[in-house]
Amino acid sequence: MDYKQEKESLKQTNNLDWWKPTAGKYTVKILSEPEEYDVEWEGKAIPKVRVEVEVNGNKYSWGITRGLTENSLFGQLVLVGDNKGKLKDETITLLVKGSKKDTEYTVEEALPLMTKKEETVQ
Repeated sequence: MDYKQEKESLKQTNNLDWWKPTAGKYTVKILSEPEEYDVEWEGKAIPKVRVEVEVNGNKYSWGITRGLTENSLFGQLVLVGDNKGKLKDETITLLVKGSKKDTEYTVEEALPLMTKKEETVQ
């Protein structure tokens, strides 16, 4: 085994605390592009992304489930990233409502980027 080569391929950990926002309004500076990873939950692999962020002068790792819609937190971040061409060094305003499994996230910068649903008048 080439230990030198193996050492170079090891990922560096940042030892940041994980950020789990509670209900409120936050200004979040994104410090890195998202990195994909999986979490094992009840026998299933849950796809997630990790982003380094700064909130109130503190740096954190933020784990975000890869949602499938633009209404999901991940989807909203994708909309912002697509609009800006990147997420790193962008600042977002995050609104958090609810708690635990009933938590809803709104990224203010994503609102004007969301697909408008056509209304039908009858």
